[in-house]
Amino acid sequence: MFGVSVNGYSAGSMVADRVTLSRTLLRKCMSVSPVLQSLRAATSEIHTAIETEADVERRLRDLAERPAMVARFHGLHSAVEEAIAPWRAQFEADGYDPDRRSPLIIKGLETLGAETPAGETVAALRTYGEAIGWVYVAEGSMLGGRVMRKSMVRDDIPLTGLEFLDPWGDETGSRWRAFMVAMDSASASGRAVQEDILKGGRDAFDLAFRLLVPTAR
Repeated sequence: MFGVSVNGYSAGSMVADRVTLSRTLLRKCMSVSPVLQSLRAATSEIHTAIETEADVERRLRDLAERPAMVARFHGLHSAVEEAIAPWRAQFEADGYDPDRRSPLIIKGLETLGAETPAGETVAALRTYGEAIGWVYVAEGSMLGGRVMRKSMVRDDIPLTGLEFLDPWGDETGSRWRAFMVAMDSASASGRAVQEDILKGGRDAFDLAFRLLVPTAR
């Protein structure tokens, strides 16, 4: 996911720690995938920009800032769900059911006493490959969310409204591997074109940057 921690460390060192932890978890949850390698290369710059500029974990730890940050995540995940909706049958045919986290986020906002904002409007995705790229961003964020949640638990930070960070618990890794299998299968068979997958990933990260980085809007 996209975040920074606090508790006595400099922002720069914690960004590095958070990126390292997230990427270590990512490596543990996957076998080598040429498509994934290309996706990571194509989105590395903006992914790093979000990690360093969005300040997600600090804003989620701060109970005063948390509702607004959770609302931003609602904008992101509801947009992803809307964008990929026409392609869900194709994902299911490939053995994968993309997560629907917006209901959990709405529940979290209600718990925090905050209103659910209007969703983001996104252009229709032209291809299944683009949809895969969007799912890559949303599903991959669960790996970082799991790391952030563990960090907050360790520091006794209340988790009110943050159920969406780690919705699958110990099944997160197996879900990520299942997504990798579906993506590689779709690419190898020609059902999805790699260039479309990369475009989808870049577009979804662009939206994440716009929604999560405070100065981006």
